[in-house]
Amino acid sequence: MKVLRLFLVFCLVAVASSCALKPSWDVVGTWQKEDGSETIDFARNGTVTVKTANATFTVPYMFSDTKHVSVHVGSLGSTKVAVEVQGDEMTLTGPNGKVSKFKKVKQPQS
Repeated sequence: MKVLRLFLVFCLVAVASSCALKPSWDVVGTWQKEDGSETIDFARNGTVTVKTANATFTVPYMFSDTKHVSVHVGSLGSTKVAVEVQGDEMTLTGPNGKVSKFKKVKQPQS
């Protein structure tokens, strides 16, 4: 459970950006971890779905300011992560300082 919570923290750090209201729209979409197969999908409805090799879960998120997102992980409580989005790259920094990098998944055009 501790590993899962840490993973959520890392994923959510990438949500915030340097612009005032723009960060929330910048993070919407599917992101894949650069050094793994995990994906994070930020939805406009305020939920984030994290998919790992062993589990998939969806939790609510909310911007606490333009560079931080808070994620509520049920009985584990809430955690706050720093987020930076630059183009199709997202960096999440957890409260322990661990950095995770993600690339935006390009959606096929129909």
